[in-house]
Amino acid sequence: MPAAEIVGGGVAGLVASIQLAKRGWSVRLHERSDALRAGGNGLPIFENGLRILEALGLGDAIQKRGHQLNKWIIRLSSGQQTHEYEPFTATGGRIVMFQRQALVDPLAEAAAKAGVKIETGSRAVGAEREGVLHLEGGRRLEADLIVAADGIHSVVRKSVAGSLPLGKHRKGAIRLLIPIHPGDFPDGNDRVATEYNDPSGRRIGLLPCSSHTMYMILVALLSDPEALQMPIDPALWKATFPTLGRYIDRVGSSGHYDEYHSIFPPAWHYGKCVLIGDAAHGMTPALGQGANSAMMTAYSLGATDLLSGPLSDALTAWETKIRPLVHFTQKFAEGITEGRLDPKNDIFFSDPALRPLLSADIPNMHFDMPDFRALKLPLSNAV
Repeated sequence: MPAAEIVGGGVAGLVASIQLAKRGWSVRLHERSDALRAGGNGLPIFENGLRILEALGLGDAIQKRGHQLNKWIIRLSSGQQTHEYEPFTATGGRIVMFQRQALVDPLAEAAAKAGVKIETGSRAVGAEREGVLHLEGGRRLEADLIVAADGIHSVVRKSVAGSLPLGKHRKGAIRLLIPIHPGDFPDGNDRVATEYNDPSGRRIGLLPCSSHTMYMILVALLSDPEALQMPIDPALWKATFPTLGRYIDRVGSSGHYDEYHSIFPPAWHYGKCVLIGDAAHGMTPALGQGANSAMMTAYSLGATDLLSGPLSDALTAWETKIRPLVHFTQKFAEGITEGRLDPKNDIFFSDPALRPLLSADIPNMHFDMPDFRALKLPLSNAV
């Protein structure tokens, strides 16, 4: 039985582990934390990600743990509405919000059911292209495949590909979950995401993850450090967004701060080591496609026949099929973040010339997987 060691217990690592285990691999997943904890924020999962969850048998999790949106509204910082969208009409698919933990938990359950051995408190410190994983404490593991799903600052990637430059972009974000209070949705519709934009570059997104919890993101330029200080300055944010005081008051000392990064490795595989998720294609969050693209690369890797010929040939074929779409997504998200695209601050694609790129028949993209050839990517500045 072929053996795979997967580094990283997030969405990408879990999806890849499930698929490989279902195809007969002996899979061990290493998570450096003492539990599969996902942090206190939310994730928008679009049609491409939802298809993967359904293909993994997690349709019930979408219904029970997700919160499907039926409207997305864009407003100015004053509160004036500029755009309103119905997700399916605008994107060709659904948008379902999850708390991160609510997505990780069913994936972990599915991985365990598939026979994946999950080791928490297992920290990778390096890898070798020949198929060797080094763990903290001197443990050395050999495998037929090493999968790096350990994020934008991937230790495995650095070991096998060297120190690659990270793209550092002009924005940072504070992310958190806040409780939903009575009156937050006066019309009773708690399935509405709202984004508020200010000419200064400050932005607030309010995206309900359930009837009780809201994902809140506060975005600003790195040249605006006062807005990105932790804990936040409520008076500063209220002055910019005078209609949002009720939400800003719920932030307190909560929140996790991230700067926007991206990565474009020259290859996604090195010998018996392969990169997926943010380790392979970390992107700015302007499209909300980081987790969705991670699931795509992870699922397609696990659905690829890696054993009928040379591993390098199989991995090259996999990367050739899936990378063009992911690369396009990265570059488009980067363009939005840098202010080169979407001058009207639309949430979805407004340039008809771009649509053929999204509906193109990416050559031979067939992995017995959900069909991504008709994928439409939603364009959001809020996530």
